Amino acid sequence: MTVIVSVAGISQLKTGKLRAKSADKGQVVTIGELVANSGAQMRVFDLGRRIEEIPVDFFARFEALAEPYPVPYLKQAWLGILSWNPDEPGQHNIWFLKLPLDEQNILQPGPRDAFLQHWLQVAAAPKKQHGEAPCSYKPDANRMAYFHALALRALGQDATQYYSTARAYLSGDMGWDKWQQLGLQGLAEVVARLDEDHNSLLVQNALPHMPKVPRNALLGFLESQQPGQALTTVINDTLSKVVAEGADAADLAAFARALSQSVNADQRILLLQALLQHPAKHSIELLAALGSRCWRDLRGNLLLNYLECLARNDQGEGAFNALVGDLLSLPGMRPHFMAVLGSPERSDELVAAVEKLFSMVRTGGNGALQ
Repeated sequence: MTVIVSVAGISQLKTGKLRAKSADKGQVVTIGELVANSGAQMRVFDLGRRIEEIPVDFFARFEALAEPYPVPYLKQAWLGILSWNPDEPGQHNIWFLKLPLDEQNILQPGPRDAFLQHWLQVAAAPKKQHGEAPCSYKPDANRMAYFHALALRALGQDATQYYSTARAYLSGDMGWDKWQQLGLQGLAEVVARLDEDHNSLLVQNALPHMPKVPRNALLGFLESQQPGQALTTVINDTLSKVVAEGADAADLAAFARALSQSVNADQRILLLQALLQHPAKHSIELLAALGSRCWRDLRGNLLLNYLECLARNDQGEGAFNALVGDLLSLPGMRPHFMAVLGSPERSDELVAAVEKLFSMVRTGGNGALQ
């Protein structure tokens, strides 16, 4: 699939205004203050497990070390920060940041402060080469496409030209096999605007007919939505068809991601139970998707079954340690994990994997578990 990520209407904010206004307001200590002192407004998005907007008032408390980050991913807050100055129409600034967190998911201020210092230096000497900002990163193509789809909507801007092309494809007018030039951006915008232009119905009608590549891309974007019952049913029915035809781990992971926020909790549970009995249940690709997107449903025996599969995963001890560490960084997961470890139904293999992990923690090998 062609990677087409539109940044229509999104360009770099001039740093001269940052310098002029921040100097008047005194010491800048947070990203929010840096943006506000430039005269700009901002929207903040989480780009870790899913892509969704974060309230600006929460972000201010997070920056003040008053609240933990609710959805850490790999011990970091993955952020997309969109800012714009109302006095400069069409000029927008985007920062993609990974901010390190401590064991309680509180912001570690040092790296954030280094980022701020970098941009204050840029503002003071905009013609000088300053290198890449600390904590910055480039999201993968799928994250980038969906973020831009949300950003366009947040700014009240029209969808790109790729939106109409994607809708034409999903209507079947182009032929289901004519997807090679279909852009990720168009599919992302359809999903981001699922409540517009009858797009939910369009996706429902298209999904059973789509080839693997565009179908799995579409399913991946749906992880950031909450599919209603009608769409949930279509996704489940399509999964049954794909499994009957010989689904691989990538297929199963895509369907799990798409249904991870379905409004039907019972169907989410049934899906996880089925996936953890599938022949691909030891695939790290599938297990990573379940742990990172479906964690809220991993409780009791379902969590035990997940950990049993993880203890036997096809990538070994390192993958087990990484995914367990990531799970335990999530708020509320530790009590469920410890309860499962006390289950008489746990296997010797799981016990051995956990003991090795805890032994590594005691010697300082994994701060996420401390």
